[in-house]
Amino acid sequence: MKTLRFTSTVLLHLLKTLAFQWIVYVVNIVKRLVKGIKAYCAYLRLPHSVQEQNDQDCFTFNQPAFHRPDPCIYSQAYLLKLGLPVTWDNPDIVLKRGGVIATETNLLPNTEYEIDATIWNNSYEAPVIGLKVIFSYLSFGIATTNNYIGTTFVNLGVKGGANCPALASMLWTTPPTPGHYCLLVTLVWVDDANPDNNVGQNNVDVVAAHSPALFSFRLRNNTKTVNTYSFQVDTYSIPDLKDCPAAISQQDRGTFAERLRRIKAVHNRENFPVPPGWIIEITPAQVSLVPDQEVDIAVSVTPPTSFVGKLPFNVNAIYGDTYAGGVSLFVSKS
Repeated sequence: MKTLRFTSTVLLHLLKTLAFQWIVYVVNIVKRLVKGIKAYCAYLRLPHSVQEQNDQDCFTFNQPAFHRPDPCIYSQAYLLKLGLPVTWDNPDIVLKRGGVIATETNLLPNTEYEIDATIWNNSYEAPVIGLKVIFSYLSFGIATTNNYIGTTFVNLGVKGGANCPALASMLWTTPPTPGHYCLLVTLVWVDDANPDNNVGQNNVDVVAAHSPALFSFRLRNNTKTVNTYSFQVDTYSIPDLKDCPAAISQQDRGTFAERLRRIKAVHNRENFPVPPGWIIEITPAQVSLVPDQEVDIAVSVTPPTSFVGKLPFNVNAIYGDTYAGGVSLFVSKS
């Protein structure tokens, strides 16, 4: 009798599990999956600097398969997010014609040039095989329409090793209409440790300092909301690089936040103001644009009468706390 009762209990429990208990298990699994997806999405919305410092509930894997590369280029958008000043004369993008570096402010219409882009890797462990590099151009301005040029692929070594940096090249025939065009280089890698530093823009103009130096560019609202734009002007340019030390101390390493503080101390926008005696006029000084609306912005730069040489001016458009982009103007006088 006990054996029969035990057998009946087991069979009833089994039937109960088959009937509806599995549904409970599936619901619990789905809940955990949704919770994990929400947590991962929240993590992706964090700034890269916060992601790097946020090691709670993280585990260290020593297997090479878990190393992630960080292909990068001089990226104005990323540096601006970090609170650093930028130049739109991108040091990683160069134009050549017949093997000779071309004057980017005097490009010939309907003429073939070679674009050379220097690609870097911030990872010491993970190389990139077949990195996708997309070349495009904008009409001279801020957030203007992107025009596709072509795509190529490069093999990128680890930081400090062979094939780093890598050189990506692309032939480009300029449009038949004369004018200023801004080059854009975009890196695409599916498992990038920091995708924020993958877009570099080369956007410059050189104007002779008569009385005054005049130039203009086009500003476009490429967002889905109405924005009011204003402008910031500085004279920042990339300082000369110091020689590498024989050894790097632990203090020089530090956390990302500590390294960023040291970098900001050197590359501080406040250290590159418009010099006394210069007059900068931007018309309009502030403009409100609906989505996809464009407007021409005129800039007048009047140097002091004693000025001789060449000085950069970076004009950055900003709405709220967001940088829309910018252009670099080099005023020269012999």
